[in-house]
Amino acid sequence: MLVFSLFFISCIGLLGVYSATYSEGVSPLFFKQALYLLFGWLLIFSLSMLKFRVLLEYAPIFYGINLLLLVLVPFVGKTVYGAKRWIDLGPINIQPSELMKFSLLLLSVYILPRIEKLRSKEFITFSLAFAVPSVLVLKQPDLGTATTYLVIYASSLFFLGLKLRYFIIAFVVLVISSPLLWTLLKDYQKSRILAVLDPYQDYAGSGYQLIQSVIAVGSGGLWGKGFMQGTQAHLLFLPEKHTDFIFSVIAEEMGFWLSFLFISAFFFIIWRLFSYTQKADIKEEVLFLGTFCSLLTFQVFVNFGMAMGLVPVVGMPLPFVSYGGSAILTFSLLFGVGLSIVREIKSKPINFSHG
Repeated sequence: MLVFSLFFISCIGLLGVYSATYSEGVSPLFFKQALYLLFGWLLIFSLSMLKFRVLLEYAPIFYGINLLLLVLVPFVGKTVYGAKRWIDLGPINIQPSELMKFSLLLLSVYILPRIEKLRSKEFITFSLAFAVPSVLVLKQPDLGTATTYLVIYASSLFFLGLKLRYFIIAFVVLVISSPLLWTLLKDYQKSRILAVLDPYQDYAGSGYQLIQSVIAVGSGGLWGKGFMQGTQAHLLFLPEKHTDFIFSVIAEEMGFWLSFLFISAFFFIIWRLFSYTQKADIKEEVLFLGTFCSLLTFQVFVNFGMAMGLVPVVGMPLPFVSYGGSAILTFSLLFGVGLSIVREIKSKPINFSHG
């Protein structure tokens, strides 16, 4: 059911990209997306056959290579829409900041079980491993991706068993320091946050994407306008329709009922993967599945929230749906390792005890 649900999501996403990028013929972007997904599925099945413990031992190597690529971005990176996040490799571009999600999550699972207490050099090293890429990504600038690093950091500590009071203290500190954090944001980031409260205040500027997206989602009705019949996408009202706002295209053309199934498939995957944390008896397995579910929940919620005008536009791709090879590769790695853990849990013999 996990694989079937993900396949359903991938197919709907591919149809969405086909429609969103179609212009007097099939776009090359659609063929690229199909190849990305094909490679992603091959990666998922390959990783699911490997032992999780073997993959985990390579965590420092994955992180080191990824950090090197992230350091190279300011020097050799490609600038798109004023942000330098991609490294051009000819036919494809890779986004090291996206791949860093996998590296950080795997590194967390590798390091945290080895840490005996918070006041230790090991924990400081672990925190620095998150801080360095976060600073590099914020410089690009990419607030959305940096936020996902924070989600991985906090979630991994939660599933390690860190006491709740530490999270409450961190939340209080965050609230108290919010005025200072606000001053550190760039003007366009502040505008995007304010646009959620009243998008019509800056209709042609920061509120434009949210307004057009909400129109697209709402105009789909129960059954949708029909495949390739979405006016918001095909009349070019909706920006970033094949990436961050791909769900808006799907909702407009396929309607409420299919969108409901589409959203439900995501949360079925999250619920099903999370249910295996209750069956795992190895700390590393619980850490990986729990943190992966938290990251997936956060990213899915933010993307759907952007499309419905509920959260600021932060550039958060919808896994396996939004156009982009790096995002597909990242979540294919995560999903493949997750399936590897599930396979190992299911293969363990059941112990029966008699009272």
